[in-house]
Amino acid sequence: MTIQELIERYPREFAEYAERVLDSYFGNIFVTYRNQKILYVNEKMASSIHMTKEEVTGMTLEELRERKLWLRSVSQELYQKKQPFNAYNVSRWGEELFTHIEPIFDEQGEVVLSAQFSIPKRMLAAFSQYVDMERSSFQNYKDIAEYLDARQGAAKGLVFDSPAAKAAFSDALYLARMDSTVLICGETGTGKDVLANYIYHNSNRTNQPFVPVNCSAIPAELVESEFFGYERGAFTGARNSGKPGLFEMADGGTLFLDEVGELSLSMQAKLLRVLETGDVMRVGGTKMVHTDVRVIAATNRDLKRMVAEHKFREDLYYRLNVMPLFLPPLRERRADILPLARLFLDRNNRKYDLERSLTPEMQQGLLDYPWPGNIRELRNVIERYAISGRMDLAPPELGADAGGYGRQGTRGETVPLHQACEAFQRDYIRRTLEGCGGFVSKAAEQLGIHRTLLYKKMKKLGLEAAGKRTTERTESDSKSLGDVL
Repeated sequence: MTIQELIERYPREFAEYAERVLDSYFGNIFVTYRNQKILYVNEKMASSIHMTKEEVTGMTLEELRERKLWLRSVSQELYQKKQPFNAYNVSRWGEELFTHIEPIFDEQGEVVLSAQFSIPKRMLAAFSQYVDMERSSFQNYKDIAEYLDARQGAAKGLVFDSPAAKAAFSDALYLARMDSTVLICGETGTGKDVLANYIYHNSNRTNQPFVPVNCSAIPAELVESEFFGYERGAFTGARNSGKPGLFEMADGGTLFLDEVGELSLSMQAKLLRVLETGDVMRVGGTKMVHTDVRVIAATNRDLKRMVAEHKFREDLYYRLNVMPLFLPPLRERRADILPLARLFLDRNNRKYDLERSLTPEMQQGLLDYPWPGNIRELRNVIERYAISGRMDLAPPELGADAGGYGRQGTRGETVPLHQACEAFQRDYIRRTLEGCGGFVSKAAEQLGIHRTLLYKKMKKLGLEAAGKRTTERTESDSKSLGDVL
């Protein structure tokens, strides 16, 4: 709707609200007519020269200039230049002003109106400090962009076909609707950050900030200033504008503390205090700032054992462990392997403009591989395959002495994927059995599979003799123990 339409439709209301809008402008507005009359000033302009709006608009420009309220008359310069320009000015009271002045022409091309928009230097300095503060905060946490991008695809990019994953995400959806602290446990690479993002995306804080931080990536001497921020001049190297901490950045939203088990004991005590009260004090500060933050923590370590070893505070453990979630490793989520692999391959095909696909042999190899690096390893393997066209599941550090099951054989020829997988499994199981003294039950426990399945794999991979010897050994040991009892 145009200004003219607004005037015609709301004649009385328009005048009232238009003046309110102009008075609310953060700078000074000064409008003159043909270099003679003062048509309008807003409230801030009048206040800056210690007059009322009525007093200013009742004067002529000549009368106002006689008072020498400013170092220069930019309106006079406009009528001479007849073009827009920017100017620096100083008021009688020493206030520095940055002014943009715009001419309004009549039909004959003459300047009929002069519109000035001035901003005090102190206000520009405050804006500059704010911009520096925001820029420095987000430069320190570039991965925020990745998390926000993941948020956009959170609903459609998740794969949880296995019963174990379905249970984890079902619990996460339930907890998302609460507002309590959540602790996500699981091995490295299982997707704890994805689960945290899923909780945030389905919570009532989804329109508020989501601030992720890897606790293990922050230098010990900077942990406190990163979490709680610092005031200007708090320490050598501190920014002149100061910096808000993670809790202030996440105020109203969610703070994701990844690898929380890596925090020092002294920092754990300070974190506990904030979790209890919500109050933070910047380094070098003198006043508390209250924050409203939901915390989601994640760890790949056994915090309960760390508590017993006095490496993690017991009170913080129970404060974080209000709503625990466990994300199973990929070896216990076999139904997720192929859907995830297809998802990653589809992304890489689009990214690199390729048309790769997974052959039945490749799919079987992916299913047979134990995935010690979990989903992160699967994602990397698929990206390497998309780029190179070759599937390599053997860890490079084992290739030299693992029977030649790497990407190439001993004579340099390419080894089929299923043969490479079988060779890897054969050597991996053999090494595990040797490490367990030949006891099948103990080896199966370490491998994360049932003993019956291990017997089947041993038979399939030509380890029958080893399996028979371990069985006989176990039975003879049991008999001797029974005789003693």
